Amino acid sequence: MIQIIANIRSRYRWALLAIAILSTATALLIQYMLFVQKDDAHIINVVGKQRMLSQKIAWHSNALITETGLDTPLHLAVLEQAIAEFTAGHALLVQQQANGGYTYLNDELVSYYFSPPVNLAQSAQAYLDKAQLIVNNRNARTVDQLFHVADSEALLKDLDGAVTLFEQHAQQKSQLLSYLELSFWFTTLALLLIELKFIFRPMEHLVAATINKYQQQKAQVEQISHYKERFIARASHEFRTPLQGLVNSIEQLQLPANQQQVQKQAKYCASRIVTMLDELHELQQFNAGQWQLKPVMQNLLTSLESVITPFNYACETKNLQLEVNLSADLNQNVMLDHKRLQQVITELLSNAIKYTSKGLIAISVNYRDGQLHIAVTDSGAGFAQNYPYLNLDSADSDNNFQGLQTGLVRVQHIISAMQGGIEFKDLSPHGAKVKIRMPLAELESTAEPALLPASLNCLVVEDNLLNATILSRILSNFNYSVITAENGLIATEKVTENSFDVIFMDLNMPVMDGFQAIDIIRQELHSMTPIIVVTANTAASDLERTYDLGANAHVYKPFGVSEIEKALIHVFDKG
Repeated sequence: MIQIIANIRSRYRWALLAIAILSTATALLIQYMLFVQKDDAHIINVVGKQRMLSQKIAWHSNALITETGLDTPLHLAVLEQAIAEFTAGHALLVQQQANGGYTYLNDELVSYYFSPPVNLAQSAQAYLDKAQLIVNNRNARTVDQLFHVADSEALLKDLDGAVTLFEQHAQQKSQLLSYLELSFWFTTLALLLIELKFIFRPMEHLVAATINKYQQQKAQVEQISHYKERFIARASHEFRTPLQGLVNSIEQLQLPANQQQVQKQAKYCASRIVTMLDELHELQQFNAGQWQLKPVMQNLLTSLESVITPFNYACETKNLQLEVNLSADLNQNVMLDHKRLQQVITELLSNAIKYTSKGLIAISVNYRDGQLHIAVTDSGAGFAQNYPYLNLDSADSDNNFQGLQTGLVRVQHIISAMQGGIEFKDLSPHGAKVKIRMPLAELESTAEPALLPASLNCLVVEDNLLNATILSRILSNFNYSVITAENGLIATEKVTENSFDVIFMDLNMPVMDGFQAIDIIRQELHSMTPIIVVTANTAASDLERTYDLGANAHVYKPFGVSEIEKALIHVFDKG
């Protein structure tokens, strides 16, 4: 790109330079010709004056000869002045340059002035000499010295011819100037056409080719990015589907006491896999500019306990003590992005355990002065050793996710989005402490929790038999009746044949997917039965599409009893 810009700049400069040189030359030539023409006007004026002076000389000379009286001195003075002016004018007209050439005479005028038959210079000089003789012989003027009309008319005629020649010479110069102007104009047009063909048009083709090249590269990059996003979404979907069965199987295991530690390990590992899938999903949202908080009304204490409990196993594995201090007043419903708060807690506890080899991990959470206060403390190596890039005096940082290594930068981004603040501090002699504060709306009492409907007839639309079995088991434990369908087509048939209170709809299915099934149920069957989307597809655009088609709620895979219960309460609670 830099080379292309330099090439275009060079071509453009040469084009401008050529136009500037030609324009300057034209302007200078026109100025010179105008200057010359100005002299021509002066010369023509001098030649014209010579005619008047010749008549003036003849009249006053004859007056001096034929008249005597008081006017004689006046005639003499005027005659002397006329002779002087005529002499000066004649000298100007026949002025020569240093190289011997004439300043104002062209070849035709030189011949006119110095060659027969006219020989104007000689006849003019003779005319002056005769007048000068009259001036000099003041006491011996005779009638023989009179200027005859024929002599005066002959000189006047020759001077008229000189005027005509000078005028023709000036007109030739004007015509030459006109031709030069036209030639420069045509030359400029030709230069512009040459520049258009050899500079601007190749430049245009170069720019167009470059733009086309970069557009192709951009399209390729966008296609790669699209493939990457689709791959992440597909991989997330494929992981979440079997993970659903794994999580549920772990929860359903009835193990003796000596094997419950293994169950805790399995729960912890499954939890970490779900967390990584969530990070991939959020990375995709952030790159697409779709990342945003999603606050919901939920019990704060339950959210905190559910995310902290799996870390008991990780601490036990490293012989670390986990101290948890959750204030009792957190047992309230609060409008908050609970999932993102859980991600923050997960990241902080994971880092604390990772960099602590012995001692304890402590987390305390309380609510006071309208703010939620969270503190995570460890006895590990501290931030200065493991995160030298981290500013321990400020929570400011570049809010960028970096693959799965989102770390504390991701935590800072979430806290900043929640209008909160975070402080990183190294403890003495060793250890680290992270303090978080964020504004929180007044907690709502949970004295009257929302209850599930007493009975429901449920339709589970799921092509994966294991997931359908798990969801059916959860609903059966609520004492709800359940009918299953393998795809959207069967589901629409069952909706036509039966009356259901709620429909759990998967999205990715053979024969007919969940999108088309929801659309048919709403638009063709005109059924208003609540639809809860149950999917491993976390793409925001797909979820928005389901809501536009008429879905009422959604649950991500892998899900548990609590997720299904929350979705049902959301759909049926009218409070």
